[in-house]
Amino acid sequence: MSKLSKMNVLINKLSDEPFKYGKADCFTFTNALVKEWHGKGYRHLHPYKSKSTAINYMETHGGIEALTTGTLGYPVATSQLENGDVVSAEISSGEVALGFVFRGYGYFKGHKQVMVAKLNKCRQGWKIK
Repeated sequence: MSKLSKMNVLINKLSDEPFKYGKADCFTFTNALVKEWHGKGYRHLHPYKSKSTAINYMETHGGIEALTTGTLGYPVATSQLENGDVVSAEISSGEVALGFVFRGYGYFKGHKQVMVAKLNKCRQGWKIK
């Protein structure tokens, strides 16, 4: 099975998991895909386990984009992103999510479904080095 086919299978598997902070949320979704693509993960750096600890953790550290910058480095223009990179987007009024770049789109784990956005509609992006 090709790498792209494996990623399609994993995206579908993770999409089917019910949303749960610390287990199946936008960060854990993105991290699982980054780990499969690049062979390295970042979950151990962000130790929240529940909705309340996730919200407190993000508020304490300036939000999900600030946490991502602290983990991956400065953001780049979304036009520079490639398969396997990380992106952020506003997925609902005021709610910013982290996502995975695949085939020219950002994939985001939402509360009810995985959302897909064109990269030019996303807010920020980070290269995985």
